[in-house]
Amino acid sequence: MSQDEGKTLSPIFVSLIPNLMEGEGHILPYHQAVNKAVNKLGWKHKITVPIDNQVDSTPLKWDECLSNYDLEKEGNIIDKFLRVKETWKLARSIKNYLQNKVINQSELSVIFLERFIHLQLFALYLALLWVPSDKLSVWLLYRRDTHKDKTRLIYKFLNSLIKKQLQLGRLKLLTDSDLLSQSLSSYFEEPVMVMPIPHTDINHCNINTLDLSHILCWWPGFPREEKGLNIIKNLVNYSGENIQNINLVCAEKTDLKSVENGVNLKLIDNHLNREQYYHWFGLSQIILLPYSFPAYEGRTSGIFTECIMAGKIPLVTKDTWMAYELNKHNLPELIIDWQDPAQVFDTIVKVVKSDTIQAKIKKMQHDYEQFHSVDNYADVMNKVYQEMII
Repeated sequence: MSQDEGKTLSPIFVSLIPNLMEGEGHILPYHQAVNKAVNKLGWKHKITVPIDNQVDSTPLKWDECLSNYDLEKEGNIIDKFLRVKETWKLARSIKNYLQNKVINQSELSVIFLERFIHLQLFALYLALLWVPSDKLSVWLLYRRDTHKDKTRLIYKFLNSLIKKQLQLGRLKLLTDSDLLSQSLSSYFEEPVMVMPIPHTDINHCNINTLDLSHILCWWPGFPREEKGLNIIKNLVNYSGENIQNINLVCAEKTDLKSVENGVNLKLIDNHLNREQYYHWFGLSQIILLPYSFPAYEGRTSGIFTECIMAGKIPLVTKDTWMAYELNKHNLPELIIDWQDPAQVFDTIVKVVKSDTIQAKIKKMQHDYEQFHSVDNYADVMNKVYQEMII
């Protein structure tokens, strides 16, 4: 059989994952959802991850082939300079995979990168120098306010280098935020398509049972300053009559301790599997998202999206992407000032009892189910692809 006879007409979609972050965050469920979308389109999906990645739950069909050096870890200027060598190693591993598993296997193959720093993007560029790229496309999904980073010029420069390696129209810039689409399009001087957030399957949640005599508030995820750690500490240290029957759940890593006449505090495992994660979503009435501005000015939150999909009530910080979304759906009551714990707890009791807010959350939930779904993700993927081949 000739090389041409062995090709598939449908594209090969390659998810490039340079860092699995030890399985934390959105990475595993995100690419599992992408896999479902790719399958719906009838495309072939290849998922590449680092070798020896320390993630027990990596799906069997994911290809462990990339260099496993963590280019994102902290270090001094000398450490970071020496990472150039490790960047070459990552580039070679990408190049080898493209040569052996992708090139000449399809009329067109898409390389998809949805979480990356400049060194990983540079490694991809180097790999493209070593392989024939006439039948390759690169899709880059920017999640952060990259236009405000100190390294923003590097990203813009690398985008232009990668664009020159590809045929006209084969570099696609993506994001998952309306706000980021506008700002990144302006900075990169390129259109930036808004993608849905597809990892929103919360069917395991019991979203109907609400015990109003005991309100459960959950601060999900690994505790970080930009996600409001100090605010949560202030809530735990507050004592007052308005917090009777209010329970607060957060990760053990916070090392928080209850105070007399304070909120009922429960610390749970730092690392939850999906079943445990859904369990706490199902029990919660309120999801606390005191994320900081400007860290989340345009940046999205998968937890917020899942919260709405589960029909739960989020409380968020003004001027963040979450506040922007709530304002779009006529829910400004859920955008709060976190500085006064008494007012926060008063708001919690008020919104839980509000039929009006429950009705508006239900409508927003319906809208999210239409947009943030695997089916719509597949539709938008196909739109991006069709624009590229016309």
